[in-house]
Amino acid sequence: MKKRQVRDKWLALGFAVLTAAVFATSCVPAGQKIERAPARTCLDCHPEMGEKFRQGYVHAPVKKGRCDSCHLPHGLIGGLFLREKEPGLCLSCHGDLKPPATGGSVHQPVADGSCSDCHDPHNSPYPYQLQAEAKESCFACHDRTGFVKKYVHAPLEKGCRTCHDPHFSGNLSLLTDEGDALCRSCHQVTRPAFVRAHSGYPVQSGCLQCHTPHAGDRPVLLKKNIHAPIRQGKCDACHRVEKGDIRTIAPADSLCLSCHGAPRSEQASSHRPWMEQRCTACHAVHASDFQNLLAKSPRVICLGCHNQGRPGASGETPLPAQTPAAGGKRDAGDTNTERGPVRSVHRPVADGECLACHLGHEAGQKFLLRQDEQALCTSCHAAARYEAVSGSHPPARGRTCDTCHLPHQSASVALLTAPQERLCLGCHRRQADERGRLSLHKPFAEGECVGCHALHQPAATPFLKQSEQGGALCRTCHRDSGTAGGDAGIHRPVARGQCRRCHAAHSADYGALIREPPGRLCLSCHRTTARRISAATVAHQPVRDGDCLACHAAHGSPHDAMLRKGQPLLCLGCHREVARFWRKGVAHQPAVRDCSQCHAAHGSAVRGLLGSEAGVLCARCHRTGGREFLDRHHGIRPGPDSCVTCHDAHGGPDRGLLYPVGHAPFLQGTCRPCHKGRAK
Repeated sequence: MKKRQVRDKWLALGFAVLTAAVFATSCVPAGQKIERAPARTCLDCHPEMGEKFRQGYVHAPVKKGRCDSCHLPHGLIGGLFLREKEPGLCLSCHGDLKPPATGGSVHQPVADGSCSDCHDPHNSPYPYQLQAEAKESCFACHDRTGFVKKYVHAPLEKGCRTCHDPHFSGNLSLLTDEGDALCRSCHQVTRPAFVRAHSGYPVQSGCLQCHTPHAGDRPVLLKKNIHAPIRQGKCDACHRVEKGDIRTIAPADSLCLSCHGAPRSEQASSHRPWMEQRCTACHAVHASDFQNLLAKSPRVICLGCHNQGRPGASGETPLPAQTPAAGGKRDAGDTNTERGPVRSVHRPVADGECLACHLGHEAGQKFLLRQDEQALCTSCHAAARYEAVSGSHPPARGRTCDTCHLPHQSASVALLTAPQERLCLGCHRRQADERGRLSLHKPFAEGECVGCHALHQPAATPFLKQSEQGGALCRTCHRDSGTAGGDAGIHRPVARGQCRRCHAAHSADYGALIREPPGRLCLSCHRTTARRISAATVAHQPVRDGDCLACHAAHGSPHDAMLRKGQPLLCLGCHREVARFWRKGVAHQPAVRDCSQCHAAHGSAVRGLLGSEAGVLCARCHRTGGREFLDRHHGIRPGPDSCVTCHDAHGGPDRGLLYPVGHAPFLQGTCRPCHKGRAK
């Protein structure tokens, strides 16, 4: 209905504008030409933008002043609205830069449709309106360290576009031509010097098997690690030349095993490609920039098959694992069985250093581990921090780390095998039962046990990150407790850091994690107050309810007796009628200064929580035996407890503090009709 109403309003407005235009035209005499104002452009109102965008290399529509080529005019609603989002807007003119649906390679910003990642849409001091100089524009994403080394490929000095297309290509790695053909466009492979450099072999292809294309630390850009026969110039150990072509003397994998021993079946674990004698599945045959002549980085090679270890992978399928019994071991190949975002990744996994823990071919340990699990973990993680001497959590003593931790990644912190609450409460059943109580400590409620506990090398028992003495552990989160400063008084347990004296660590049946009902808890220390309350026949309502915190601040307060507010504001929070005459009338001064001058805070033997009988209280300030007192009472001496029958103890409409409604004879000053014989 609302949308229809808005639409109708716009239609009505449009109709009104159209009607006005028709009416104006009809008023022009026949034969008279209508003079129309020239159309205004964006730059008529925004000349400063024109100056700004005329510098350097300018986008063609901007140069022509055609802002409307890309932007919608403001209309009734102001704003810089594009006619279409990237990349559709850009491709409406630059259709030739739309990448093909399949085949070849596409630059990631182009694939993402983020043209403005590299180009400025208005103007730039650099050709093609690049955001930075061409090479620097590339280094905004590509790590510069791989291109700045001792030896640099000459084309790189001329710029990346010498060999690469910045948008897309039918070749790998955005190359402008097939890799070997691109190399041959500069290097004459038939020259005698070139043939001699390749041990007399007619090499015409496979350039990147030995050379790095950008920069390296070896002469002629040779890769970091070179296969021994190549380094020794013994190419004939694997190759022969037939009719001008270079051929291997046997299948590549067989050649590897002719020098490198065959797999042994007696090992505890073996890598499948190694057992199947597929050496080239992982290794380069000539040279590599990676250790052990790996064809690619360990991360790329290993995760090509074992993608369950990829940091941040979603929807991953864990490796088959043993289901450990209570306290039993978990299969070291298992990744996190919990679904959800990855919260922690083992450093070697994050760095792609699979070979830091695993061997590539075969091992005496399961899962191709370099050592047994405990020795492997402690080769990086100092054993002294995790063994019994440091007071570590019992499951870590004499057991392997995978009792609680996963080797690769986890949806929990610290590579835990399950969320902390499940892992910890699986053993700590009593604490598990506490989760159904009324008040839960926030870390306990959220299952963040490590918020307070350090399971390895704890600072204090029971496995705490910091000692509880002086409230150090609690104040890591509750920094303001007990530090009110100024003239504030601090509750003694708070000042001493004895938080657990009043609060439970995990949960409680009472608010704010208080161990027992506030009244009982407070009176367990304030015994004198407890005796007074016990002896009283009239109790203050909060005392009767056991609600000490209704009046007192638990940790500290700048007011006497750690009251939440000063007097009389605290009492007026409940007893508002007391102050009814204070603004328009006269207040009784003791009531304004301090309620406790007349009332007992917790309990009393006198009604109204008075400290003593009303007459006695009044006589402390008012002389009841003098002539002036008798004159004010028309010669009649009031009874000892009759003051409050006529006077409001807190305030009244006039100085006498008399109640506003009174008996007619009394208001007329005539007492004899009722008090015969009592007159003076």
